[in-house]
Amino acid sequence: MPPEALAEIDSIALLDPQGHDATRLFNEKKYAEAEALSLKILDLAPNHRVALRVLFEIRKAQQRGRAAEALGARLAALPGPASARATANAQFAQYLVGQGRHAEALGPATEALKAGPKDASAQHMMGVVLTETGSFAAGEYHYRRALKLLGREDALALANLAWNLRQQGRLDEAAALYAKVLPPESENRRAIGGFAQVEFGRGNRDKAAAMLDGALARWPDDRTLRLLRVMADLAMNQPQAALDRLGAPEHLLPLEMLALGQAMAQLERRREAVTAFATARRIQRERNGLAYQPEPLEARAAAYKAYFAADRVQPMPRASAGAFTPVFLLGFPRSGSSLLEQLLTQVPGFAAGDEAAPVAGLVDEAARLAGGDAAYPEALDSFIAGDGVELPDRLRAVYESKREKLGLLRPGVNFITDRAASNFWHLGLIKLLYPEAPVIHVLRHPYDLMLSNFAQDRRLEGNAQASVPALAKYFALQAAMISHYRGQITLRYLPVRYEALVKDPQAVLREVLEFIGVDRPVQKKAVLRANAAALPSPVPAHLAVREPVHGRAAFRHRAYLAEMPHLFDEVREELAPWITALGYEDGEAAP
Repeated sequence: MPPEALAEIDSIALLDPQGHDATRLFNEKKYAEAEALSLKILDLAPNHRVALRVLFEIRKAQQRGRAAEALGARLAALPGPASARATANAQFAQYLVGQGRHAEALGPATEALKAGPKDASAQHMMGVVLTETGSFAAGEYHYRRALKLLGREDALALANLAWNLRQQGRLDEAAALYAKVLPPESENRRAIGGFAQVEFGRGNRDKAAAMLDGALARWPDDRTLRLLRVMADLAMNQPQAALDRLGAPEHLLPLEMLALGQAMAQLERRREAVTAFATARRIQRERNGLAYQPEPLEARAAAYKAYFAADRVQPMPRASAGAFTPVFLLGFPRSGSSLLEQLLTQVPGFAAGDEAAPVAGLVDEAARLAGGDAAYPEALDSFIAGDGVELPDRLRAVYESKREKLGLLRPGVNFITDRAASNFWHLGLIKLLYPEAPVIHVLRHPYDLMLSNFAQDRRLEGNAQASVPALAKYFALQAAMISHYRGQITLRYLPVRYEALVKDPQAVLREVLEFIGVDRPVQKKAVLRANAAALPSPVPAHLAVREPVHGRAAFRHRAYLAEMPHLFDEVREELAPWITALGYEDGEAAP
């Protein structure tokens, strides 16, 4: 309905007594009467805020998700006093957060904060949304702002801040905060689980397990705590304990079913593992509507390929040398780039940037600095003339300032790794900002990547984790994108095989350092294999749970194919060209 067709404020006010009656009926749990009255009010005034709120709560209780979402969005969009807009947007953001849709919650959370910048709850909600969407530094700011506005040490806000610090790798700070806000009698189950994960990451695995065991003794039916305990079992290579804890498979939720499959895989019960993984994904597709959405990815790939051509990129100015040299690590998820980063950060002069503050975050900044109406990547055309030639240096400075704020640019650090999953999209921009930066591409047999990603609880672009065929298509898209950039732009590119890395980490690390141009001794094989050297904070999550280097996962698909020869039939055609192009053939590494 167009805004001019909605009831005027004065007319709406005439229905306020009925709106309050609907609220009273709802509070008295007379839901049918509250619903009927709300609908009558909304027939007369579709923008009646009180009636919309009552109906929104009723639809939520009825688990009518589409209706509740439509009502929440309408409430959030209504004009009115700042306080009413802040409340409506905060409620809608909370609804989306409750469904795990944090990225979608960013819009209403932002509007709530604009309408009520001095509202501690709005600041807190923004902290939650930003933390869960990976903007950890910004999330920390809003948590601290919420605490300042509250003027007291709020246990929930402090616990959420502790989780944010954990995500930034600041484990000691996170542990100190959790210890401060979690007395033995605490009822905050989520915070107890977060504290246990922090202690596990700090190497206090027995303490973490004891914390979870104690919590489960108090709340034996808490599935989140139980799943955390199961994941601890799996991390400590205790698959049978994980199976015993999970119980009968017919009662498991998708994430629990994935954990069941991982336990089966550790026990080498491969058929049961594949069945568990497939069941978990089927439930996610059927119940949650999980489906691969390739169209936006394919459109972006086509646009970037059309723009980043040699004759267009070659004349563009490059940024001058920066404060450090980034080492960009490419690799499909589960390829082994995290292992390479773990080994590199044991070399003096290196710091682990992990996936924090990626180059992808500069896309909007590039368009803003360029001015005009052009979006990225066309906005880069302004780099070619006038003051635009300075823009690569300004963008590079933004990239480096974020690493300085994260505490990575410490004295003695000359190299900072960047293994953001989105790097494969932005090799053209990387070339402009750091023309001589090394790009290390960790390769792994595509069938192993299919198996490993299918087993993990990790959301990929376009929901590519939905099925093995979706994973294969996403892999092919990434591989084609990297191949395009290599054909159009001169990159300092080095491919590294995961299988070689786990077989002889010392030799591969020496090769990588020589390629980067670092003349430093490599630690002994035994030390590298132990992969346990002390590292300065911040510590990325994958370093906090690292394990000794092993080759158990190399060419893992062979054992699965031996038992299930047709396992990869539906993706063989998609992957076959890339298996050959990457130097693999029939499950074997090329000589």
